[in-house]
Amino acid sequence: MSRRKSAKQLEEQLKYAKAREAYNPPLREEGAATQRQPKIAVKYAILSPLALPDAALTIQASKKAIDFFGGITPLGLAAFSTDPEAPRGFKPARILAMVSDSSPAIVRAKGSNRPYTRYGSGTRGGGTQYNYTAPITADTPTNLKAKVTAVVAAEKGSVGGAYGRIWFEPEDYPYAASGE
Repeated sequence: MSRRKSAKQLEEQLKYAKAREAYNPPLREEGAATQRQPKIAVKYAILSPLALPDAALTIQASKKAIDFFGGITPLGLAAFSTDPEAPRGFKPARILAMVSDSSPAIVRAKGSNRPYTRYGSGTRGGGTQYNYTAPITADTPTNLKAKVTAVVAAEKGSVGGAYGRIWFEPEDYPYAASGE
């Protein structure tokens, strides 16, 4: 048996529902400038035991993120070659970073006026990039751990205040078969 909701809870739900109904998302201005993030093609070595030995793929990576993490060499990547493109569903091993200010700020969302804490560096709408995602690879899992540790140690000081962070996400190699 469920608990009955109080009148206060029902009023809050009604207030929320009315606010959602009244919300009109801001229209994108025609001809407004978009923020382009240049990407470059790089060679990525697959670590999955399901792939062929020394298998490599060509993937797209953010130029700013690669520069943030020290370039192609510390990330274990190589210059673009004639390797095949990544199969559908493939996610390379990635290293991610969020650069923060020394103290977070409470900001109100533009459309809903909902307050939230902004940890990223710069001001909202200022065009400052503070999230970086770059692929990282090596020939063995042990070497990958060493590369990740080295990149984290090298870039730890550039993530800003106490709220800045660097983390790693492992590779996801899809393997599927269908039979007839």
